Amino acid sequence: MIHPIFIIVLILLIVLISALANAWIRKRVFSRTYSALMTRNYPLFFQEVDSKGMMSMFSEYVRDSLKLTAYMEQQDTKNVTETFNRMMKNRISDAQKGDLLIRGFRYYMVQKDPKKVRTITEKMEEVLSEEIAAKYRRHYDIIFGKSDAYIAELEKEVPLHQKRMKGYLQYLLARSYRNAGREKDCLPLLKEAAAEYHVTPGRLDETVQVL
Repeated sequence: MIHPIFIIVLILLIVLISALANAWIRKRVFSRTYSALMTRNYPLFFQEVDSKGMMSMFSEYVRDSLKLTAYMEQQDTKNVTETFNRMMKNRISDAQKGDLLIRGFRYYMVQKDPKKVRTITEKMEEVLSEEIAAKYRRHYDIIFGKSDAYIAELEKEVPLHQKRMKGYLQYLLARSYRNAGREKDCLPLLKEAAAEYHVTPGRLDETVQVL
């Protein structure tokens, strides 16, 4: 007769081996997909991300998140929008929704789509903290809303920061000056901001992200 303790140990050993094997397979499947994405081998990536292994081991949200990255890298706006909207309709946590909104904000800012950015900004105010949502609202108001209402606020903030953060605030202040018709004040600040980002002033719009 087999001792009960031996049976328990055997069951635990089987469970452990099964868990380790599953983790190894899961890691291998994901690594293959992620590697294709990182090397921009998109035909292989889309083949892997919709493979049986990925579909059986990873949620639709994870796979859609990877697809969204690929579409954004290719600037495939049609598929970005379809994937983004589908992910927003899924049952996801506020943290996941907040991360998704930030990704969308960054993408559509570069695409210069004020309507989409405005919609995302409004959604952010429902999900993100008041402080974080306010940063994105300010960015939208200045760049697409052509607001000059933040000039006094930004003039106080700029001297308090250094490096990339200072460059970001200088960019916002420069654009605010432009909105107010103060081009002579705008241009020197744009050059200073560009120096912090190590780009030309003309590339700031596509380089700057909310900080």
